[in-house]
Amino acid sequence: MPVPEASGSAESSQVDTIAILMATYNGERHLRQQLDSILGQSVGGWTLHIHDDGSTDSTSRLLASYAARDARIIVHDYSPQHGACANFLSLLQRVNARYYLFADQDDVWHPDKVRTEMAAMRHAETLHPGKPILVHSDLTVVDEQLSPIAPSFFRYSGLHPEYLCSFDKAVLPFVTGCTVLLNAAARQAMQPVPDKITMHDAWATLCTLHAGGEVVLVDKPLVKYRQHFGNTLGARDISKVNVGYRLQHLRRIINEHHAHYQMLRHLGYGSVLKYLRERVRYKLKASN
Repeated sequence: MPVPEASGSAESSQVDTIAILMATYNGERHLRQQLDSILGQSVGGWTLHIHDDGSTDSTSRLLASYAARDARIIVHDYSPQHGACANFLSLLQRVNARYYLFADQDDVWHPDKVRTEMAAMRHAETLHPGKPILVHSDLTVVDEQLSPIAPSFFRYSGLHPEYLCSFDKAVLPFVTGCTVLLNAAARQAMQPVPDKITMHDAWATLCTLHAGGEVVLVDKPLVKYRQHFGNTLGARDISKVNVGYRLQHLRRIINEHHAHYQMLRHLGYGSVLKYLRERVRYKLKASN
């Protein structure tokens, strides 16, 4: 069945095949490289939806110039959302599509990112028809000039997403938003969104698993994950996360655990003891 072309309205009733959602804020320094990497994808059939969160630099002018040259880029005009999480969720609420990808403003996508993740999505949908599906991938960690820091974000950060394959075991945010592809059923599973969540990617992962869906790992880097002073979140080198680091950052670590558990609890996860037990089990598996 033909898919109608996307509309530029903030509340479109028409449906994109693939909607790439980008939240921007004062991103002029690296934004052009990211936009070019999206425009250079090896497959089409997508529309890039962007909302700026009230930038004071030249981000808005840069976005307008790209949108004027390419009809696949739609810049949405509505009030600032005051933060990356709320900004991404606002786009997810407004844009109707069959599939959704999240794009940060400062990374660089592999040319085959959309193609590779869509192949994994279609395979998963064949195996699990009608279910919520979230596809994600590894990343290459790079510095501000895109020079390699680590070939695998998972190994660099000490993450083992293969162990976190069910709602009960999803005791830490193991999915990175800029690698995520959702189907419409996963988007529906995220509704309604509570007032306080840590990040859109963690919420999408937990809701997908809670709804009996599938989280599918593409175990290869499809994004150059740029590390710089302005990162909202960033890669944490596991080799430096020793006892001294944990003591120095104890308050932040406790707050991160509390926020993640509150999302789990909102979805009916269970007791803190259950959460701590699964954390220990994950650590034991990951250390083997």
